[in-house]
Amino acid sequence: MDLQGIGAITAAAVAAVSVPTVLIVGLKQSKAVMQQAQSTYSAALDAVKAQATESHSQWRRGTQRDAYAAFLLADHQVREAADRLLTEPTSDRSTLDGLMADVNKAKAAMRAAYVVVDLEGPSDLASTADSILTHAFHVAEANQREAVMERAWHQLVEMSEGNWLTGGIAAVSRDRARTFLECLVRVQVTIAARLHEDDSGPGDTDAVHGQRMAEVVTAMGQVGDEISRSDKAVLLNMHLHGRPRLQADYERWTDELERARTEFVLAARTELGPNLST
Repeated sequence: MDLQGIGAITAAAVAAVSVPTVLIVGLKQSKAVMQQAQSTYSAALDAVKAQATESHSQWRRGTQRDAYAAFLLADHQVREAADRLLTEPTSDRSTLDGLMADVNKAKAAMRAAYVVVDLEGPSDLASTADSILTHAFHVAEANQREAVMERAWHQLVEMSEGNWLTGGIAAVSRDRARTFLECLVRVQVTIAARLHEDDSGPGDTDAVHGQRMAEVVTAMGQVGDEISRSDKAVLLNMHLHGRPRLQADYERWTDELERARTEFVLAARTELGPNLST
C-alpha cells in the first residue's frame, strides 16, 4: 500500500473517532441550553404566578374595602334617618309615615350591605358587623316608637289647645282632650312618687295610683275619634312606662353600638393592610 492510501485510511480513522466526540459535546451543549431554557421558563412562570397572586390579593382587598365602606355608609344612613324622626317632630301622620319609610328603607339597605360583609369576611369582622346591625336596629326602632308617641302627644296637645291642625274644634272635644292630658300627667307623677317611696310596705301612693289610673281610663274613653284607639294606647303606654330613649336598654344599645363601630373600623383597617391601592 502506498503512502497515499495509508494517509487516506488514517484520515478516515481520525474522522471516525472525532464524530462521537462532536456528538457528545453537542449533546452536552444542548442539555445545558435546555436546562437554561427550563430555568428561564420556571423563573418567568414564578413571576407570572407572583404577579397573579398579588393582583388577586389587590382585587380581594379592594372588594373587601368596598363592602366595608358600603356597610359603614348604610349604618350612617340608618342613624341619620332615625335621628330625623326626633329632630323633625310632627303631628301630621303622612309626614311621619314618610320619615318612617326613610328609616325602613335605610334599614333594608344596611341589611343588604351586611350580607356582603358576611360573605367577604373574615368571620370575626363579620361578627362585629352583626353587632352593629343588631344594635343599630334596636336604636332605630326605639326612635320609631318614640316618634309615634311624640306625634300622638303633639296631636293631643293641639286638641287640648283647641287648635286641631290649624282648624278649630268643638269646645267639648277640646275640654275632653285637656282632661285626658291632665290625667296622663298625674299618672306619671304618681309613678315617680312610687319609685321614691321606701320598700317598707304599701303606701298612700298605691291608692293614689289606682285612683289616677281609673281617672285616666275614663278620660281616655271620653276623647273622640279625633285621636285613634291605637294613639290613645300609645299615649297611655308612654306615661306608664316612659319614653323608649329614656330606658336603660336604650343607653346600653347606644354604648354597644359605638363600641362595635370603633371595633369594626380598626378591624377593617387591619384586614385591608397598608398597601391597598387607592
